[in-house]
Amino acid sequence: MPDNERSSLPDSPSLNTLDTEQAARTLDVMHALDSIGETVMPMWLSRHAQLAEFAQLMLISASDGYDRAQVTSVQLDVNTLQAGHWAALLPALKQAVERLERKFIHPLVWCRVEWPFAVREWRWQALKQEIKRYKRNYYRSGLAFVGKKRPRLLLSEMELNANACLYAGSQVAHADVNQTHLERYIKARHGSSQMPDFADTMTAWSFSTAGVFVDVSGENARVHALETRPRRWGRRVAPPLTAVSTGELIARSSRFLGKQVNDDGRYVYGYFPCFDRRINTYNVLRHASSTYALLEGYEACAEQGLLSAEQLGAIRQQISSALSGLCSQFIIHRQGAAYVVDVGGIIKLGANAVAILALVKYHQVTSDDRYAYLADALALGITRMQEADGSFVHVLNAADLSVKEKTRIIYYDGEAAFALMRLYEHTRDSRWLECVVNAFDYFIASGHENAHDHWLAYCSNELVSHRPERKYFAFAVRNIAGYVDFIHKRITTFPTLLELSMAFHKTLLKLEAHPDLADVLNGFDVNAFYRALHARANYLMNGFFWPEVAMYFKAPATIVDGFFIRHHSFRVRIDDVEHYLSGLVAYQQMLREANDASAKLPLGNRLDAKAIASATGGVWISTPPDEWLLDGVCYRSKFFKPNQVVVAGGKEKNKKFLPFAAVKSLVSKGASAVVCDDSEAYREIGVPVLQVSDVRAATLAIGQWQRRYYAGRVVGITGSAGKTTAVAMLAHALGYSGAIGQTQGSANLPIGIAWNIASMPQEARYWVVEMAIGSMAHNTDLARPDVAIITNIAASHLVYHRSLDEIARKKGLIFQGMPPNGVAILYRDMPQYTYLAEEAKRHHLQVISFGEHPDADIRLLEFSGSSGRIMFDGTAHELNMRAAGRHMLLNAMAAIAVARHDNLPLDTIMTRLASFQAIAGRGEVRAIECYGMPITLYDESYNANPLSMRMALETFSTLPVAVDKKLLIIGDMLELGAESERLHQELAPILAAQSVRKILLCGQHCQTLASLLGGETSGVFHFADVKTLESALTDHLVPHDCVLVKASHSVGLHALFSQLPHD
Repeated sequence: MPDNERSSLPDSPSLNTLDTEQAARTLDVMHALDSIGETVMPMWLSRHAQLAEFAQLMLISASDGYDRAQVTSVQLDVNTLQAGHWAALLPALKQAVERLERKFIHPLVWCRVEWPFAVREWRWQALKQEIKRYKRNYYRSGLAFVGKKRPRLLLSEMELNANACLYAGSQVAHADVNQTHLERYIKARHGSSQMPDFADTMTAWSFSTAGVFVDVSGENARVHALETRPRRWGRRVAPPLTAVSTGELIARSSRFLGKQVNDDGRYVYGYFPCFDRRINTYNVLRHASSTYALLEGYEACAEQGLLSAEQLGAIRQQISSALSGLCSQFIIHRQGAAYVVDVGGIIKLGANAVAILALVKYHQVTSDDRYAYLADALALGITRMQEADGSFVHVLNAADLSVKEKTRIIYYDGEAAFALMRLYEHTRDSRWLECVVNAFDYFIASGHENAHDHWLAYCSNELVSHRPERKYFAFAVRNIAGYVDFIHKRITTFPTLLELSMAFHKTLLKLEAHPDLADVLNGFDVNAFYRALHARANYLMNGFFWPEVAMYFKAPATIVDGFFIRHHSFRVRIDDVEHYLSGLVAYQQMLREANDASAKLPLGNRLDAKAIASATGGVWISTPPDEWLLDGVCYRSKFFKPNQVVVAGGKEKNKKFLPFAAVKSLVSKGASAVVCDDSEAYREIGVPVLQVSDVRAATLAIGQWQRRYYAGRVVGITGSAGKTTAVAMLAHALGYSGAIGQTQGSANLPIGIAWNIASMPQEARYWVVEMAIGSMAHNTDLARPDVAIITNIAASHLVYHRSLDEIARKKGLIFQGMPPNGVAILYRDMPQYTYLAEEAKRHHLQVISFGEHPDADIRLLEFSGSSGRIMFDGTAHELNMRAAGRHMLLNAMAAIAVARHDNLPLDTIMTRLASFQAIAGRGEVRAIECYGMPITLYDESYNANPLSMRMALETFSTLPVAVDKKLLIIGDMLELGAESERLHQELAPILAAQSVRKILLCGQHCQTLASLLGGETSGVFHFADVKTLESALTDHLVPHDCVLVKASHSVGLHALFSQLPHD
């Protein structure tokens, strides 16, 4: 990884280079500002303050990387902002940057452009009480006050926390206003003349910010959108961690940790960065454990080429210095044993342990055995601290080895056992294993697993490698059982939780080799554990000192690329960095191994010839080449792609599969193989042929196998109306990150789901699968969704499903195929919501609701045409869409629910949703020529039921089109059973309220509507079928008409305009 991809700054440049560099860097910032308009303006339009005095403000922060960021507020023209005219805003923004630039010695390298949203007014006393509700340093809103020279004095959340304005001291666990720090910063930022009076009744405001960060510290300017989710505020939007992005964090933090080693072999122990205060105490145990973590980071960087040779050489030297300092300054020898002496003349069991870990790791990484004797001597010291019952003495006096503390902290036990196991792995000296076995008998008897300690997880994982016994596996499970929810949801970054999880992950891998012991996992939700593991790993990004965060602290260059602990005043201590780094090294190893497995095993990616035969029970009549892999399944010519396997209709002439002529045609177009039950018919087809006994069963089996080995997220979408649109919209929104699998052709029954998922890319992060009510139990068994969306429950297919409650019951069967702790996203306004929510909870699913209901988690507050105002997490958001209609906004809200739950970048998702265009037959708008007349077609012809009909008519009614240019073509809603006549008649008042020139009705069920609406004298015409309507169409169309077409698919209105040319 080239160095210019990192944010760590070089040493301060010499003064004689500053003038030239200053001009160049400032120019870089200015050029970057020129280019970010396309990023900034859509973000501002989708999320900004509604109050005019806040909507006109932007915050500009800039830093040279060495000194704390300077911040200024810029007042802009609201109309220009709303018009999106970035060029017109630039002069004011550039002037602000130029003013800030004069306050620095070095060139500017970092700049943030932000603006307020979610503004809330308070009385000062009430706001202070509100702040106290939050954990120390976890109040994540900015504050604004009335200004004397300008309308509002804004202090962003980053400014407040980095200047300790909401920190009342280490003894106060909650956030609180530090009046001294706050007034000092206001004076520096806004001037003493602007100081508020801070009376209890004073008006103040809280606000959030959205914006971008510009980094010109490297060869190329980089622009990052900033997070707007509360626990992520302040840092860049980043996709979930991959092996590559985790590797970058490992490289950056390894360099940071290495740079803390001084020439004398000691570390800079840490910083409190708000005011650049060094931590002057020392801890030798943490010196040793940090060196062990540094060796882990170095090993990962060296193996993968994450750093240059020069950078790796620097870290090797730093490791050498740290180990040399440890051994020469802090270790004593007594009667053949060695002990680490910590500050205060004490010997800690844990210090001996982590020193062994560092020395053994050093030998593994460098093949240098100079410390082998010392590791043994330190281990001997540990054994001499073990009691007859297997327990350890934790602290000795160094002077005479007398006991100072029998027990101090449970960490020491785990560290000691882990270190001895690592040494045993290295030397096979049985003394160390015997010591650990004795210790574990004590650990188990004393209930050590109740501590949920990561060191105990490490050592139990090592022990089962050599003693794979039930009691040790069971201990490992108990050590994490009951703690998974804490790992998943803990508000602090708590990096040792990732270490605990990664150690247990390795234990689970070992347990797979002992199926006779699998029952130790009874009652333990492995899927929930892995969700928690991934969530915790990604949550650690909130504790990384990204440059956009570091820039607000007093000396950014000392902390950038380190890790911090927020609730300890953003402390950066070597052991803090150690725990983050060790956890991420293990996490990246897991990600890389998963990638390697996918690359090596066909079943982990795509089925090979042998696997597809095994899956289907088939026999190859002609065998594919060795490198052959399944690349999708085709059973409809319309969706064929080269290299897919074609499923032939076979002996039974199954109309759902392809006839011989179609198969032959597709082979000529690049099909890679044929699956059939009649090998004689296809033996000479020209590609490999797989003979199966049942082509339907074979298609289902292929789909099942592909789903089994898919590692991404599956979202299943069902509902009475809008499924296909919801699938297309969600896939479009998620597509920012690359390939997304999605249902083609509305194929939402078992065979359609099977061939669709068999054709979806295994590398995609998401598959979005449409699922019909028919055969729902089979559908959900095939798709096994992680997330289920139920868009609505409405009168549809009542001829089969009798009632709305029956429809809800059958839709709810989707939950049966979902993993515990999956997610059910439900439309809050449907009468069956309570039933479905309870069903979801019965299956141990999390429920998220959306809709207009006051209790909806994601709520539609206002709606007009294609624009809406939605609320979630206490914040209102504007959503302006290209696709018009309330139903489109509701679908978008379901997509936002997925993104919100899965921690995806919401600004990006909302921008993608805004650009979604309705699809053919489901709201697509297109200009066409009809009988020589230009018209605009609003195509809703694919299908219809009472709900979708109402939605389409509501949307059409809001169009800003003259009445004499609006024409309705409405057809029957089919499969409504005994309710059909009533449900059609209920459309009469809705149609009567439409301001249109004419209404053309088609089909037998619509005949009654014609008379109810006044017949032809009222501009309402009825036609028995599409053919009759088509022959009379020219009598009713006029140029430039806007025409809505809506009916059930079988009526055939979709064919009315399908052959006509369109723009």
